[in-house]
Amino acid sequence: MGTLYVVQGFHKVDGDFIADKPILHGMEQLARTRGEMLAEERDGVLVYAQAADTDCGEYSEPIILAKYGRVPHPEQQSLRQSG
Repeated sequence: MGTLYVVQGFHKVDGDFIADKPILHGMEQLARTRGEMLAEERDGVLVYAQAADTDCGEYSEPIILAKYGRVPHPEQQSLRQSG
């Protein structure tokens, strides 16, 4: 099982937070740096690590490494991903 480092940007539209397509990195420092850069363009950014076995589709609970700006609560129903 490997570790994914994910940068997730959010922008607000009509009162809802819209999730951008996640950006995956293989190294923590690259994900943190990208998160800092993206925070200048987005309403919010999460950088997190998650153990994953993509072959089996198994993922651990994410561990938040950094948070910038405003991000929605994980259970918020209005969270949508833009395509």
